[in-house]
Amino acid sequence: MNFIHRKNSVRPYAIEKESLVDNNSKLTGFFFHQGGNIYVFSYKKKGTIKHTLIDAGDLYYRNHILSILRENEVNPANIETIIITHRHTDHSGLAYKLAKESQAKILVHSNFKSFVENDISPEERRWFGTFNNHLLSECDIVYLSGSRKSKVMNIGGLDFPVLGKPVPIGKAGQLHILGVPENELTHTPDQLLAFYSPGNAFFTNEYNSSDGTLPSDNILFSGDLWLMAGPNYNRGLRNFYRRVRMYTFRMKALLSFGRIAHRNHREQDAAAKEALKKGFSLIRVKPGHGLEFLGSRIIPGGLLADRDIMIKLGYPETTDTSFLKREEMADKVASLKEGAYTDFVKELHYWFELGYNQDEVSSLLLRIYKEQQGGTRQVKKDRKQRRRRLLATLNRLKSDKTESDEIHHLAESTLARL
Repeated sequence: MNFIHRKNSVRPYAIEKESLVDNNSKLTGFFFHQGGNIYVFSYKKKGTIKHTLIDAGDLYYRNHILSILRENEVNPANIETIIITHRHTDHSGLAYKLAKESQAKILVHSNFKSFVENDISPEERRWFGTFNNHLLSECDIVYLSGSRKSKVMNIGGLDFPVLGKPVPIGKAGQLHILGVPENELTHTPDQLLAFYSPGNAFFTNEYNSSDGTLPSDNILFSGDLWLMAGPNYNRGLRNFYRRVRMYTFRMKALLSFGRIAHRNHREQDAAAKEALKKGFSLIRVKPGHGLEFLGSRIIPGGLLADRDIMIKLGYPETTDTSFLKREEMADKVASLKEGAYTDFVKELHYWFELGYNQDEVSSLLLRIYKEQQGGTRQVKKDRKQRRRRLLATLNRLKSDKTESDEIHHLAESTLARL
């Protein structure tokens, strides 16, 4: 995996390039301060390198996007598919330009149609600024919808409908496009996820693959549904007006069309977010904003912050966590922590069963530790507590007489790296 970092307002702040495990496809990620990420799969098809994009970025880069792509071995004319995760213009802003350059198909959720046909509220229209969403009607758009007979991908106990046929990537890879289950409080009503598998893996409740791939060989492109950090806009005057417009839109949206925007982002699509966090043993997540992170149910199951404990006990997330220190709460809190330790150890054993070796498991734990940081003040506090829980769990595990020497050594070696 190769990173390129730049400091330039009209260029990506980072570019990530990697060869995929199938050995005949490449993935390039373009990360922008203004607007969403653009991900590009590149693969040979009938002797020509073709490309499939996930999201199309912000209109802000309209005069630079073609040169940005060409400089990184992506020929805009050879784009054959563009998948848009949702209607917001920081993700769809360049779809028209790129599709006209390449004649690519644009794959979107069926609810995206109202956006293309301009059947939107005046408040939402103002948020788009100079973006002419109706131009997309000139493109080859495929509206994807599920049906009662459609396959579903069950993630964390929640069914995500599989929309359309898988998009082939290279010789064996596939992109499964998933719809986000409907929710009254939602980021947008047309959200998609894209699940990449280098072979024939498909998730039900457990990972299953007959081709020797591992869970972390698969990638979930999560749009704005699952983020570790929000949009990373520049703080200059030019973007100040954009932020003012964004916050004004959100406040007005609360009064006019609550389904499109909601004050607390944690409450938007809450069931889907929790399902993703708890549904994967391991998965690489490439979000709509920010760099890749590792998703794993070992975090919500085995590394409980105080707020996690409070919510499990049935209290609102806004409750002061200091009450957990009360004497009458001691047994309940201890029981939850013991259950978390059991779940953590069980998950480690499962990773070994999947085929990961000791060094790989240690590296996975190290990555989880490093990624548990940042966010809002409260989120930052939660993540700091989870890092502490990880250290405490490993310290207990290294001397747990019920566990094998292999597990003891794993705990010791990981602690040394931390």
